[in-house]
Amino acid sequence: MIYALSDPHGCFDKYCQMLQTIDFRPQDTLYVLGDVVDRGPDGIRILRDMMNRPNVYPVLGNHEFMMAVCLRFLMREITEESLSALGEAEMGALNDWLINGGAPTLKAFTALSSGERSEVLEYLGEFTLYEEVRAGGRDYLLVHAGLENFSPEKPLEEYSPADFIEGRPDYARRYWPDRFVVSGHTPTRLIPENPSPDRIYRANNHIAIDCGCTFGGALGAICLDTGEEYYV
Repeated sequence: MIYALSDPHGCFDKYCQMLQTIDFRPQDTLYVLGDVVDRGPDGIRILRDMMNRPNVYPVLGNHEFMMAVCLRFLMREITEESLSALGEAEMGALNDWLINGGAPTLKAFTALSSGERSEVLEYLGEFTLYEEVRAGGRDYLLVHAGLENFSPEKPLEEYSPADFIEGRPDYARRYWPDRFVVSGHTPTRLIPENPSPDRIYRANNHIAIDCGCTFGGALGAICLDTGEEYYV
């Protein structure tokens, strides 16, 4: 079976419970649609678990992007001196990350050994901007944020990274007649048309699966083969 979940945001216990709920097996496949880290305390633990599972495929979220940008210059050596020597652009990136919930991730990252830090950074480089999947007789585009600035004639490789990791989809618009867009990023409680807050929202071939895990909602997942929904 092929599954997708999104935005666990450091909720390691809910992530583990979800793997048990879907009875995740070595022959199954799981796509994690970004925002594994930040806000919650255990994003690094989730990343390291994902790293050790060859059947888990990571898709880049805006929080992984912020993390990767900051950690590449912080990896020089995280000391008071190195922090004071950061340039304006670097300080701006670090501030943006921290005010968006990056502090628990940075704290956990600094507790790792040098080798473990390098492994985590290398793994972030394996995150993709999107995945195209066929399951249950349907075609899916799996992406963190939806697909902003959509045009039916525009090839996927011509979109900017921001369109994939930071944009907001137009749920009222059916992008393709024969392809479903599965996305996270926007908590479903913030979709005005959603009749069931903190539950997966479906409309016009959009499937929004960020159910507000770190905001007191649920961690949601969907089986792409059957359409079955799961919640922790």
